[in-house]
Amino acid sequence: MPTNLTIYAREASATDSHLQIGTHRGKHEIRWELCSERLSQATQAERSLLILSPSGCSIRWPLIDEDLAIGPLILPKS
Repeated sequence: MPTNLTIYAREASATDSHLQIGTHRGKHEIRWELCSERLSQATQAERSLLILSPSGCSIRWPLIDEDLAIGPLILPKS
């Protein structure tokens, strides 16, 4: 699979245990500890305030100053 493939999110939300991302491929759930160390240590309130970029290619968590691209979160690690 190409490493330069960009995946765009249509929606994103936070649960107690997962980041949920909706794409054209369906819904993806990623455990917080697999997202980043900052997110795994953040409070639920800090995780819940997320901003999906207008392009849909990244998510920002302003309360913990964290930005993550959608593709690396969803694509399998090789």
